[in-house]
Amino acid sequence: MNLKHIEAFRAVMVSGSMTAAAKALFTSQPNVSRLISQLERETGLQLFQRSGVRLIPTSEGTAFFREVERAFVGLQGLANAAAQIRNLGSGRLRIAAMPSAGMTLVPHAIKRFVELFPEVTVSLHVNTSGTVNHWTASQFCDLGVAVYVSEASDCEVEQLSTVAAVCVMPATHRLAAKRVVRPEDLEGESFISLCHGDGTRAVMDEVFQRAGVKRVLAIEAQYTAMCCEMVRHGMGVTLAHPIVARDYRGPGIEIRPFVPAPRFPMYLLFPPHRPRERLAMAFVDVLRGLHDELLADVVPPVRGRSRA
Repeated sequence: MNLKHIEAFRAVMVSGSMTAAAKALFTSQPNVSRLISQLERETGLQLFQRSGVRLIPTSEGTAFFREVERAFVGLQGLANAAAQIRNLGSGRLRIAAMPSAGMTLVPHAIKRFVELFPEVTVSLHVNTSGTVNHWTASQFCDLGVAVYVSEASDCEVEQLSTVAAVCVMPATHRLAAKRVVRPEDLEGESFISLCHGDGTRAVMDEVFQRAGVKRVLAIEAQYTAMCCEMVRHGMGVTLAHPIVARDYRGPGIEIRPFVPAPRFPMYLLFPPHRPRERLAMAFVDVLRGLHDELLADVVPPVRGRSRA
């Protein structure tokens, strides 16, 4: 018994005759008759009663047809699943992101991505850039978004962008009257900073040290998003990635260009030693387009080049 026997039997049951079944299968009526006879011999079942040119299913034939239909539903499910996978319609995508992207840019991109591919399950894992490197290199995640690449990492890397920080301040702050904020404008100001040990914090501090500006560093936070939230509460000013700042823009917050600005790089990481997942690359296309849209709403980006 093989698939051709089952297809012939099912076609006869569905169409009601061998002639109609032959047309549906693009074969001859004698060939269908031969397949049905072989199937009856193989199974030991009498599937039809012959009444002239008519075929009448027996009770055995009807019972066997119910089992055949269950199998065909499963086969059709496999065919549908294959079509969905071929068209990026189903599957699972695991994304690792550092907090500044994982709490702003990436969720926006996931929303757009699942609208395009509603059958795909997306998992977002947020942690430090070092952990993002590790998760991606170990192939726990299909894609990583990080602000730096570990020297020990063997991930494949592309630079998504490198953008200038912006100054984020309460809407009622005196600096809101300025079109551009400079380091000297923050002399003596309450500054909400990232915590010591953060690489971005060191880059920011260097800008003010070169300018000889002393800020009041009374408040620190682990993530830029937290810094922006505290700005919203009128606790000081901060420098932030423009996409992070954009998510906090509103009646209580103003955003201004900062010159000379520290720059925020953002990298895309891919697992090493394997072809890039089609789902991951489809998500990257969405991420790049959305990144540029959001960034253009604040400041134009300076795009970086790829490296492997």
